[in-house]
Amino acid sequence: WLRVGRLSDLRPGEPRRVSVVGDQRDAFTITRDEVLGSVWLNREGENVTAMSAVCPHLGCSIDLGPDRKSFACPCHASRFGLNGDAEAGPSPRGMDPLETRIVDGFVEIAFKRFRIGTTDREALS
Repeated sequence: WLRVGRLSDLRPGEPRRVSVVGDQRDAFTITRDEVLGSVWLNREGENVTAMSAVCPHLGCSIDLGPDRKSFACPCHASRFGLNGDAEAGPSPRGMDPLETRIVDGFVEIAFKRFRIGTTDREALS
């Protein structure tokens, strides 16, 4: 689990993009406090959902749409609802959800990366 922010900093119904910082590991070394990626957080009451900011189509970065009521991939015109469902464009699936929990007033996520370009949601190890 990685801590990504304070619950009190999130306004209900206003998605916020946050960086995910943690330890990067390979077969021989651990690099501390690396930026691993980013996620979109959306608060509804005391519940927070998290979705990967990586487009499932080709891996571009998903932004909040100009209407602030949807997400958009600027590379290939995929559009997603605030719940992450695919609405338009070539993305083969919706945005990838991540597990969240609240601990001592902080939002934590179980960060994962997912295979792009497929209809199946497959977490990469």
